[in-house]
Amino acid sequence: MIKLEPLTGHHNRNGFNCGVDVLNAWLKHIALQHQEKGISRTFVAVPSSDLITERYQNLGYEDVGPASILGFYALASALVFLDDLPPELAKRYPHQVPVTRLGRLAIRSDMQGQGLGRLLLADALNRAQSAAQSVGSAGIFVDAKDDRSSRFYQGFGFQVCGDQPLKLYLAMW
Repeated sequence: MIKLEPLTGHHNRNGFNCGVDVLNAWLKHIALQHQEKGISRTFVAVPSSDLITERYQNLGYEDVGPASILGFYALASALVFLDDLPPELAKRYPHQVPVTRLGRLAIRSDMQGQGLGRLLLADALNRAQSAAQSVGSAGIFVDAKDDRSSRFYQGFGFQVCGDQPLKLYLAMW
């Protein structure tokens, strides 16, 4: 079992490796700074208890400790222009559209393919929709890192934005 919580200074950011250097570096050097400045909010998946930490270790994940980050994502408020949205949705909106940007989503490389990404995405969508009840946001916007990531998001209803296959949008309303 895991728990999802806001990133703090006690989490082991240096021990995280998703296999994508830019995402690893962002988590290690920028995520906490952005959070402290109110630029974005990062949520991390960590073992839910010492017992779970021990189970991970018994399964061969010897480096997993109570403060180990198994995966993370970041959310921020943003504005997008109509040109950045799928054409069939753009006609519903004004020239600039407030959205929630899913800035990063990554899983430890040795834990990928086990469903943690789906769990993190579901949590991100729930948090974004809850926030949109108080602060306007028409949907979730994401810049996928590659075609594989784009297909992952499309599997959850995200639509490709025009001729930009790595820009995706999911309307909330």
